[in-house]
Amino acid sequence: MQFAGNPNNDQVAALSQRGIKVLSYVPEAGLSISAWDDTQFDGLGIQWVGQIQASEKISPALTGALAAAGPLSVLVEFYPDVDPSDAAATAGAAGLVIASNPDLLAGHLLVSGTPDQIRALADWDEVSYIFPASSDLLAGNPVHGCVAALTSVGPVGQSVPLVGAWNGTLLQSVDLKYAFVQLTDALPADSVESEIVHAFNEWNKYVQVSFTPTSDATGDQTIAVLFASGAHGDGYPFVPAVLAHTFYPYPVNPEPIAGDMHFDDVENWKIGADVDVFSIALHEAGHALGLGHSDNPNAVMYPYYHMHTALSQDDISAVQQLYAAQTSPPSATQPPASPAPAVPPVLVVQSPASPTSASSISISGATSGGVGTVQVRWVSNQGFSGVAQGSPNWTIAVVPLNVGANVITITARDSSGNQAAQSVTVTEQQATAPPPSTPPPPSNPPGAPDTTPPSLSIVSPANNTVSTSASSIVVSGTASDNVGVKQVTWSSSTGGSGTATGTTSWTTPPIPLYEGTTTIVINAYDAAGNSSWRSIVVTRG
Repeated sequence: MQFAGNPNNDQVAALSQRGIKVLSYVPEAGLSISAWDDTQFDGLGIQWVGQIQASEKISPALTGALAAAGPLSVLVEFYPDVDPSDAAATAGAAGLVIASNPDLLAGHLLVSGTPDQIRALADWDEVSYIFPASSDLLAGNPVHGCVAALTSVGPVGQSVPLVGAWNGTLLQSVDLKYAFVQLTDALPADSVESEIVHAFNEWNKYVQVSFTPTSDATGDQTIAVLFASGAHGDGYPFVPAVLAHTFYPYPVNPEPIAGDMHFDDVENWKIGADVDVFSIALHEAGHALGLGHSDNPNAVMYPYYHMHTALSQDDISAVQQLYAAQTSPPSATQPPASPAPAVPPVLVVQSPASPTSASSISISGATSGGVGTVQVRWVSNQGFSGVAQGSPNWTIAVVPLNVGANVITITARDSSGNQAAQSVTVTEQQATAPPPSTPPPPSNPPGAPDTTPPSLSIVSPANNTVSTSASSIVVSGTASDNVGVKQVTWSSSTGGSGTATGTTSWTTPPIPLYEGTTTIVINAYDAAGNSSWRSIVVTRG
């Protein structure tokens, strides 16, 4: 049903009094509802009411697959008032095979069958939408789903890719502000802020939306960023498996909550791995700008999060339907850009020896193909990351290892965003136990595991905020541990990383600085994998 303007609380209450259940918000000024056939709609201020047709429930992205003769697998979204057992029975009645996946969002089923069976499923009233399944879902890989951004009258269904721009005006520029209300203790605060601002700036590359920091989290057109757990005051408490949620812009949501982004603080947040701050923030920032979920499994805005380093063309095209596109006239001496190839660059990795007793390894390989410059980056499941040196033959000089399995993912990405990735696993063996005559560490009782992290201090520079005109900086300091410091490493917010020379007294090599602000994080590790960190923020003028 559609109203003249966004339905208010009185109108929603009037629907409930007539036994009408609101299922989701539908822009503009509409609601998806469940009602009996004889329900009367007069006197409610409704401009239009009607039933969704079966053809409207099938994603346009499935047109080609449904025209083929072979079987296919799809995701089915059922309306939120449909019991899961009824959803399974509906799919079974259509002759479809249901694939079990514990990570599916509530109301989603992964099914496979013939095109005719999938079309028949769309005829059922219980079905809201049918769209493509990602390769991760099809392979049974662990995934995290986004519960969808929120409105004051409920969520928005998968069938709605565009919810609305700030202030309800399309194809204009907009000036937004952001405020960090509370950050996670799992990572350095300045690193988390840097990753989230990086996510904002990625959208700013393509549309005329500016993001300016502010201390007033409740101001108009302000995105308040909050890490919290459980019930946190917005009526949508965090529950297991929900990483984040975001409120759509004004006027879909009222100020001051419009655009606010909330992250579940109990999750194991990382930078460049696993629950990646940048990738999740990039997705949630899309909701804060008014985007719904995409049907394209390769898009940032697909309803299941995935590691991303940039927006896809699908995301760019969608946001440019809401806001004015950025204008950057090409240089008069620059030839037109060549179209990106259909295939990504080729990545070859020379697998390192495994298992090993070494505390770090080097990895090398080569790239070929792609468009323009191909950059090789790496990240490990232990939280380390960096950029390889050289092209097309590249080398990662130092990859720190922790005891156990270290999964290192190497990604080659070209200038047009095409990429290829490969993972290697290196197992570091437990260090040989000391002779029986060696006394146990004083801070751990005999037989107990070492849980004491190293102590770490940065001696030079003396302050944790530095201004300089130099193109690099050397950081030095001291570290100590009840057993012994194994390694001191560094990483910067601009992508560099490496290992310092020395342990109890350590010094980094010259760390490159770019114009603007660079955050440098120093980590000290002992043999048991305990670690501690310190950071400095360097501004190059």
